[in-house]
Amino acid sequence: MHKLGLFLLGFAVLLVGCESQMTIVNGIPEREANEIVVLLVSRGIQAEKSAAPVATTATVTTTTMFDISVPSSQITQALAVLNQAGLPRLKGTSLLDLFGTSGLVPSEMQDKIRYQEGLSEQLATTIRKMDGIIDANVQITFPSSEDEEKEVYTASVYVKHRGILDNPNSLTITKIKRLIASALPGLTPENVSVVADRAIYADITLETPESMEQQKDYVSIWSVVVAKESAFQFRLIFYIFIILLFLLASAVAWLVWKSSHMMKQEGGITSLIKPTPYGTGGAVAEIKEEEKHEEED
Repeated sequence: MHKLGLFLLGFAVLLVGCESQMTIVNGIPEREANEIVVLLVSRGIQAEKSAAPVATTATVTTTTMFDISVPSSQITQALAVLNQAGLPRLKGTSLLDLFGTSGLVPSEMQDKIRYQEGLSEQLATTIRKMDGIIDANVQITFPSSEDEEKEVYTASVYVKHRGILDNPNSLTITKIKRLIASALPGLTPENVSVVADRAIYADITLETPESMEQQKDYVSIWSVVVAKESAFQFRLIFYIFIILLFLLASAVAWLVWKSSHMMKQEGGITSLIKPTPYGTGGAVAEIKEEEKHEEED
């Protein structure tokens, strides 16, 4: 009966300690899921990524999507962090979604839109491969067929980076403009505009033992710098050392007082320096010598 009670108590403690995980984001790409996990973990939230269940068929292949879950006690904090960071990102409707599959026979406009969207996505994929680039979107404006000779091609590029574009000596923007201009005949680098946006994840640093050591608060106690959480232990050790030192000094003084009479008989304080033990020289030796002579007489 006693063992059963201990088992039930341990099981109850285990149930209380196992906090349930609640899903806060459903069905997002792996890249965006990784960004969310890194952001939440850096804010002290225990976020987990798991593959979302999908219905598999023999003919259709689907991309694996992911869910993000956090402990139930941290849901409010996690949602506030994601809302502040603008995650997960809203997915807009592109021209390819609007005109991509309508009609049995594709029109000239649909072919143009497919080419425009395909070229833009291919260029954006190439830009994402550059060092320090997190994400990129490319929009290319084609002139209408009526005024194709008069109008010029223009392009706009949105780049989310880790801080590399903030460096005035960086040539990344020039490389992006040359890449876009070279992909389309008639487009010059001067007609390519690049909008750079530094990602908030570039400023995230996970807490390591080294970083936690640097974030400690220090205080000065009697000209000695110690960590703030160690101030009480330092004072306690110091006071114990002072008490022990006082007791040691008292013991030495007591021994000196107890042996002061003998030191006077042996020749004073200088007798402490002599290697001979007490009772072999000085006044004591003279007394013993006199007693010896008296016995002989």
